[in-house]
Amino acid sequence: MPDNAPDLLFYADAAGGLIAEIGWMPPEVVFAPHAETPHALWLDSSHDAHVAARASYVATHPYQIVSGPPQQARRHFEAADAALRPGADLWLDLPPIIDAQVPGFRGGLAGFFGYDLARGLHPVPDNINQNAHDDLGLPGLTLGLYATVLAFDMRARRAFIIATGLPETDRKARRRQAESEIARWKSCLDTLADSGKPAALSDAPMRAGRSPQSNFAAQDFRNTVTQVVERILDGEIFQANIAQRFHGRLDPTDTSFGYYQRLRQFSPAPFSAFAVYDTWSLASASPERFLHCAHGTLESRPIKGTRPRGATPALDEKIAADLLASGKDRAENTMIVDLLRNDMAKSCRDGSIEVPQLCALEKFSNVHHLVSTIRGTLRSDSSPLEALRDCFPGGSITGAPKIQAMGVIAELEPHARGPYCGAMGYIGFDGQMDTNILIRTAVIKGRDVYFHAGGGIVADSAADAEYNETLDKASGLIAALSDTSARVRSA
Repeated sequence: MPDNAPDLLFYADAAGGLIAEIGWMPPEVVFAPHAETPHALWLDSSHDAHVAARASYVATHPYQIVSGPPQQARRHFEAADAALRPGADLWLDLPPIIDAQVPGFRGGLAGFFGYDLARGLHPVPDNINQNAHDDLGLPGLTLGLYATVLAFDMRARRAFIIATGLPETDRKARRRQAESEIARWKSCLDTLADSGKPAALSDAPMRAGRSPQSNFAAQDFRNTVTQVVERILDGEIFQANIAQRFHGRLDPTDTSFGYYQRLRQFSPAPFSAFAVYDTWSLASASPERFLHCAHGTLESRPIKGTRPRGATPALDEKIAADLLASGKDRAENTMIVDLLRNDMAKSCRDGSIEVPQLCALEKFSNVHHLVSTIRGTLRSDSSPLEALRDCFPGGSITGAPKIQAMGVIAELEPHARGPYCGAMGYIGFDGQMDTNILIRTAVIKGRDVYFHAGGGIVADSAADAEYNETLDKASGLIAALSDTSARVRSA
């Protein structure tokens, strides 16, 4: 690889870490050889045109793992905080000119926080019956502590190996370890470039698959929407997000990575991700940012309000205009903005929270969305990880009031959500963080593929419209199963 050119960036940190720019190679190509390696992950900005789709990251072989059942959520957050401390002295004096060029994840924790961690963070009200069945038995979270990260600036087409030298603690030992990691990755990438095979990776073949089956009969889902509306009118809640879960099967010759490659083509999204675990994989084409933190500024970008894309440009514009003018969708979005302002206030300075964007239209391959932006300044006695804990799970996928809405979800949805509606991303040693909301997300266990799609129910929700919205949201996940899987079979 042409990585010795004099104009390629190289930075040596006083604490022992190294940043080495390398010749450009697409992250899909870099990740592919590790697509069956446990705890390999790819944080993937697959929506090239989106303003937030700048950086992608590949990381493998974490030297520590934080994982466990959802009921022990607070213990897991404490373990995650302790795992980050040994690297707190890294990148402290990073020159602004370097900081501006290098993507934000420079080593630290990365992985997923499952929605069901909420059980260990928020007690469910006594008057709620929890009927959701946890049939997949997945961990409440799995975070790897990654000493080395490959970071890709997707706009500038620049790539970097960022090596912290951890878990070594002595500065000189860290430097030697970082040099070894950079040499190892360069050797791997040279071999990959010389193989001449990467160019066709994006052409993931379509498979026969099997039409997915929902855990709700269509009429049962509509009845559930009606029930939620009645509970809203009774004053129990203002809004609740209700989802149905789909189950499909991959062709025997297909792979979980092949499924993800197709998904990112059908549903490109700025906060996509693919991760491999011991017996399963997680594939996400999420359009929604949960929490981002850089230089002390905390940001959330909740989505509320969805319409399918139109078949013609004229129809598409009409649908978009209808969404922008919808009082129901704007009310739904504004309600969640208020919820998130309150959640973020737990970790932000008084008076610092603002809403620079309210109900802005964003276009994706299958749908239009209304997206708002909330920002605040993190308090000096708080941390990004604490902010994530205090805001978790994201209000856009629970409802309001949050705890009561989560109780309604646990009562009415047949299955536990698992990773769905949790969060995935990174928390760096240096305090930078970026996480998505795990929507448009599939769990793949062997040949079995499970994914949810839902929507926020408010007082004037119409059952038919809410049901159809879930199908619009699931369309990319369904299409990625096969070219013959556009139908949904009800339970």
